[in-house]
Parts: sequence; structure tokens; C-alpha cells
Amino acid sequence: MAFSFSRWLRPEALSCLICGKHAGASANTSLPPVRHPEARSVLVSLCSTCSAAIPWIQRHVCRICGRPEFCPDCPRRTERHLIFSRSAVRYDDRMRELLALYKYRGSEKLEPLMGAILSAAYERICRELGTDGLSRSPFHAVTSVPLAKERLEERGFNQAERMASRVAKRYGVPYRQLLRRVRHTEKQSLKTRSTRLTDMRGNFQAVAESIGEWMKEVDGVPPARILLVDDVYTTGSTMNECASVLQNAFCESARGSQPRLEIYGLLWARS
Repeated sequence: MAFSFSRWLRPEALSCLICGKHAGASANTSLPPVRHPEARSVLVSLCSTCSAAIPWIQRHVCRICGRPEFCPDCPRRTERHLIFSRSAVRYDDRMRELLALYKYRGSEKLEPLMGAILSAAYERICRELGTDGLSRSPFHAVTSVPLAKERLEERGFNQAERMASRVAKRYGVPYRQLLRRVRHTEKQSLKTRSTRLTDMRGNFQAVAESIGEWMKEVDGVPPARILLVDDVYTTGSTMNECASVLQNAFCESARGSQPRLEIYGLLWARS
């Protein structure tokens, strides 16, 4: 077999994380303006076909949930505990398949890509809050939506926690596990839209000791800001309930003072 010096010199790291083919630097001009060098290097290493297939959300119509079309849920929500949420991509068939490979089949090689995609939405939130996200983050903690014990044992890991931890480390923000799930429920994907809107209450509790420790770190910071991470935003019920629990725990731990807490949502995909 003939030896190829060009193949020997070509780094294997340039294989596309999605399809496995040799990629090289992607020429796709639809990539969002991700400035973090690590995240961008992952995105540009995709082959041109896979890169072009990612349905990035480049602009939003709903200023609250970040949906790129009219949102029927946000105007109807009477209690809102998130300032706003932003998602990186549309949850189309291709993204559903990609998330399933990582989430249900444990394809850990995709984790750098999942985190890099999430970085696009993170940097968008930072820009909206007046920072670049690299030299200075507007957040004082990153946390994630927890899984029930049964679901965690079934999958072996919490995909939201993994992605949130990667983004937190990348941008120098402390990751804190501030929530626990206390009720095991049917998968959200199996529920109707109306059921999703009402079935999240009582599912989560704050981790009191973590809340207390974190509040000592942000004492005197107005406002304290938490970034809440999950994989897919559908109706926003899970995110809103988690934010409500965090708000209540924060106020209880303040012991009569009037602290300000702002919670923002960061999602991998928007359905």
C-alpha cells in the first residue's frame, strides 16, 4: 500500500465530530459570531455539509423566550421568574437526532460540540447584557435543571449539567448545583402542551446549603445573576418553575433584606 505523507501530516483532530469525515476549516459563513477560541475551533472543524445543516437562531421575535417566531406561551404566562432566555439552535429533526445520540446513547465524543453550540447562545446573552462574555461575564453562577434520581441512573449523566459545566468553565463562571429534582415524572416529550404548562409545580427544591454558600460569595452584589441551563425549551414551564424555586430560596436566605436576583435561561435548542 502506497504511503501518503499528506495523510500522515493531516491531524486526526480535523475529523468532523458529527459525521466523522475529514473536515478541515469550515467555509460555512452562517456560523454565529462565537468569539471564544476553543468553542469556535470546534465549530469550524465540522465539515461544510454538517456545519451548514445546523439551524442557528440568529435573531429572536419573542424577547422573553428567544423564539424566532411568534410565541403563544409567553404572553399567557401570568407569573414569570426568568428575565429572558436564549437558545442556540432550532429543534428540528437533525438537532433532535444529534441530541439523542448524546443524551440517550451516551456518545461522549459529541460533548465538545454540544458545549460549543451552547456557547453561541451564551455569548448572545452576554452581548444583550452589555459585555463580551470573555473579558467579563455578567453572571455570578451557572446552574442547570436537575434530573430525577431514576432518570439519572437510567442515563448515567445529566446532559444539562455537563453542558452547563463546560460553558461555566470556558467563560470563568462558577458552576453551582443549586437545585434538586424531588419528583420523577413522565418524559416531557410524551406530554401534551397543556400538560407541560401545569405539571412542573412541586418537581424541584433548592439545595439550601449551596444557596447559602453562594449568597455569601455575592453579598453586596446588586443584582446577583444566575444562568439556568437546560437542553430544550418547549413551553418554558420547567425553566420558569426552576427559576421560581431559586427566587424563593434566595429571598428566604436573605433573612429580611431586599436582595436582587436575576435569573436568565440558556438553552441548547428551542422547539
